[in-house]
Amino acid sequence: MADKSNDNLGPIGKALTKLEQPQIIMKMIYGLAGFCALLLIADFFHLRHGKFESEDLIGFYAFFGFLAFAFIIFATKVLKNIIGRREDYYAPDVIDAEDYPEGELDVKEHGDG
Repeated sequence: MADKSNDNLGPIGKALTKLEQPQIIMKMIYGLAGFCALLLIADFFHLRHGKFESEDLIGFYAFFGFLAFAFIIFATKVLKNIIGRREDYYAPDVIDAEDYPEGELDVKEHGDG
């Protein structure tokens, strides 16, 4: 969720953090669901000329698009297990694996000049 201290944010950041409120998120979900319902109703009045009989079914493209999207999501999970690398695959040779002395890091906080 959004941090309650918006003093360090600019005007765009303040406007965007308002979108993270639960009631705003629910309004966006209901708006999207309503828009999808309107598109499904409009599909009843659309004249179709598909090459296959299945293309002429009402809601076919919505159903097909949902299945394609779900396939992509599940395929990435499977492919990650097949071709994915461990987090420490490059660990001995990367800079992140080195331990730096705390005094030499020159760490700056947000807002430091």
